[in-house]
Amino acid sequence: MTDLTDFITHAFKTIARAVAETGVNADLFKHPELIPKTLKHRVSAELKRLAVLLRRLIFLMALQVELAPVKPRLGSNYFEKSEGEPEERKAFFSVLPVPAREAPDFLHGPITVPTRGPVPAAPLIARWEAMLDTLKFCKRRAKCLARTIQRWKADGEARPYIAPVPRTHAMPAPLGLVSGALTVQLTEALRDWPPADTS
Repeated sequence: MTDLTDFITHAFKTIARAVAETGVNADLFKHPELIPKTLKHRVSAELKRLAVLLRRLIFLMALQVELAPVKPRLGSNYFEKSEGEPEERKAFFSVLPVPAREAPDFLHGPITVPTRGPVPAAPLIARWEAMLDTLKFCKRRAKCLARTIQRWKADGEARPYIAPVPRTHAMPAPLGLVSGALTVQLTEALRDWPPADTS
């Protein structure tokens, strides 16, 4: 496997800057209570596009991780009650793709009339902060994903297919270059994936 340290560092800085700029340009760091709908749609679309790039970068980092053998550890009891107040849950940025669910409500026809005017900013701020947390702890995420990839290979899972990111031409030049390069580097890194177990 080739050493991709320089590329990963460059891609990380480019994606991190784009994520930070997206939130700062929308003034999400000020924690507004309400934001215009158009701003919400624009920032949501941008965060969605950057999330694809961030997932691919972490996947590439996970393929580069060399894992030590797993150490046995003591089991824990999930049902044991811990003392103190429960911790507040934060939004979570999933590294793995989300499985398909039931069709969204907008495909079932109008159930409620959409509201006009500003919308709550809290979900968008939580999503942006989750992406920033993922950037902060990306090496830990890559190591966890490396263990998952190791299990996939051991179970004989099929090699993941990496499709090109759509509408790369509409991205700013640095992101477009990173997007195309991530696709190429991931395809190259997955060539040594063992064949799928079809039995």
